[in-house]
Amino acid sequence: MESAETDPESDAALATRWRQGDVRAYEAIVARHLDPVRRFLISRCGNPGDADDLCQEVFLEVCQKIKCYTPGQSFTGWLYTIARRRSIDLWRRTRPMEPFDPDHHGGMEDRSPARVSEEQDEAVTAWNKVHALLSENQATALWLKVQGGHSISEIATMMDQSPENVRVLLFRARQQLALLWNQPTPCPTP
Repeated sequence: MESAETDPESDAALATRWRQGDVRAYEAIVARHLDPVRRFLISRCGNPGDADDLCQEVFLEVCQKIKCYTPGQSFTGWLYTIARRRSIDLWRRTRPMEPFDPDHHGGMEDRSPARVSEEQDEAVTAWNKVHALLSENQATALWLKVQGGHSISEIATMMDQSPENVRVLLFRARQQLALLWNQPTPCPTP
């Protein structure tokens, strides 16, 4: 049998074989995607332990829903959609909050507990706002680029898009966020 480097079988072909009961195809998919999905989940939730738990949930859901996968559809996009949704579910269940430490935050004079809590909430919800403001494809492409550190070609493969389409998605996502978040404030009228 040739190695994956000399005979790279597509994810779609592996998924099709897996749907037909080929355990080796399942093992190849897990071997190929476990680490990248785990890194993606760590970037989403910030906690390696939670990311490990989410990985188990993601691959369990993939096992349960492999019959729902449509051959010809991007397997990677399908997989990352499941991973992204699981990370959102985790965020909804547990909102990470640090206890206020005045020494860590520059002392009591500089910031109040209310301000620290507000900053934490802003940081935690920033990506959720991005997802609410953008289309799913735009938000996913932006997430994979900014948080995942993936190249345009990697994102194109994951999302089953052309590199040009990914560039357009990223451009439009950034443009739309700039318009929505950096709207100039109107000058007061005298």
